[in-house]
Amino acid sequence: VPKVQEAVKEALGGNLVLGMHLNSDESMALGAAFHGANVSTSFKVRHVGLADVNPFPIAVDLTDLSVGKEEKKSGGGLFGKKKDDDKKKKKKGGDDDDDEWAKHATIFKLGSKLGVKKTIAFSYDKDVHVEVNYEENDNLPIGTGLSIEQYDVSGIAEFAKEMADKELGTPKVSLQFELDGSGITKLIKAEAVVEETVMVEEEVEVDDEEEEKKEETKEKAEEKQDDDAEKEAETETKEDDKKEEKKEEKKKKTKTVQKEKKKKHVRALSVNSYHVGTIRPYSPEIMEESKAKLDALAQKDKERIMLEEAKNNYEGYIYYIRNKLIDDEEDVNKVSSEEQREALRKSGEEAEDWMFDEGFTADLKTYEAKYEELSAPAEKVFFRVAELSARPKAIKALTSKLDKVEALMKKWETTMTHITEEERKEVLDKVEEARKWVEENVAEQEKADQTADPVFTSAEVPGQTKKIESIVGRLTKKPKPKPEKKTETDADKNETTSEGESTESEDLDAKDAESTDEAEEMKEEEAEEKKDGDEL
Repeated sequence: VPKVQEAVKEALGGNLVLGMHLNSDESMALGAAFHGANVSTSFKVRHVGLADVNPFPIAVDLTDLSVGKEEKKSGGGLFGKKKDDDKKKKKKGGDDDDDEWAKHATIFKLGSKLGVKKTIAFSYDKDVHVEVNYEENDNLPIGTGLSIEQYDVSGIAEFAKEMADKELGTPKVSLQFELDGSGITKLIKAEAVVEETVMVEEEVEVDDEEEEKKEETKEKAEEKQDDDAEKEAETETKEDDKKEEKKEEKKKKTKTVQKEKKKKHVRALSVNSYHVGTIRPYSPEIMEESKAKLDALAQKDKERIMLEEAKNNYEGYIYYIRNKLIDDEEDVNKVSSEEQREALRKSGEEAEDWMFDEGFTADLKTYEAKYEELSAPAEKVFFRVAELSARPKAIKALTSKLDKVEALMKKWETTMTHITEEERKEVLDKVEEARKWVEENVAEQEKADQTADPVFTSAEVPGQTKKIESIVGRLTKKPKPKPEKKTETDADKNETTSEGESTESEDLDAKDAESTDEAEEMKEEEAEEKKDGDEL
């Protein structure tokens, strides 16, 4: 950095004091942010005065395709450089020798802005070979290959032959190159054009001399007429205006003439690109090979992470056994024997010794097998410890649910009269079966060896009400029977009283009110039944 500061100060005359207030890391980040803001298409920001330039001059060499094919294997000489004789010929234009047609042009000079396009045009009737190269320059690092990319542009000869058959001229070939924002030069467009002069017929408007003569004769005759009537002056003025318009219209007529026009014959050319030299872009084959290597490395990373996790789990379970035997000593003693507890302590010690000895180089499968071997006996003991509190909770919840079912059946005797006694008895029988199952299993568990596997688990208890819930749900949806309709006799219909009409109307009102009350009560009962079913 001091050497750079010295060089900058010397370049500026040596009298200026350089500012040292900028942080080098911040300046690079700030410059990258400004450049990103300029080239971004996602964000609209005010343009920042920052332009990137081309650090090396870039030239284009054109030769006949047959000549270019002979040289493309060598890359134009050592490190991609052209032979001096060939370069001199190309700089002169290469027109002196018809057998070795060649062109040379610098398309992007040193310091030119990036993101620009240049087009070169020339007349030629054969396919051409295009080379995009760096020009020799002091800024170019020593040993850098000059060749950037080469192209075989075909289709010119075929197009020129077609034009020659039509007796037209030599095609004009246009090659467009782009220096993109990354500083990479490429041929982006190639086409050939031939202009042809053709005669076409067009309709044009011309003056009609005969109409003009007739109009002049008519005007002279009108001038001889007497114009004493001043009252018609305005009318005559309007007529004169109309006559003038008619005169203008009659002066023109359409005529067909022949004119010369330029017709362009345009042909898009075929371009085949390739690279020469030691440094080349990725080919599809190399790309697939690189992807395979990356996938293999990713798989190794994944296996390494899985192995580390297996080691951590194995070591963590060793400490889990130790802590469990100490923290839950009272519960562990209830469900395990001294031999079982000693076996667990010993297995933890052996597992720790193996891990820091043979396990240091063990693979993933070995650790998974050792983890299963260590955890299997310990999990049985710890499961029995968990069941000590889980089973009573499950039994308590089951007993509470069975009590609710029995209370619901008792309530249905008055609220759900359409449910028969046999149907209610079916539910109560299932409740009794569940209670009996609990009593038998609890009794067997108390008699069984507590250090062995349990007779039943807490997970099996809730399943005893599945059949009961199914039957109650079916009965809840059972519809009530429709009320029977009463038929009136003829005698009842013929009975009348002095207050017959009023009495009949009062009875109807009473019946309607009673019917409404029954309907509302029925709805409340159905809602309550549904609620009871949901609680179950």
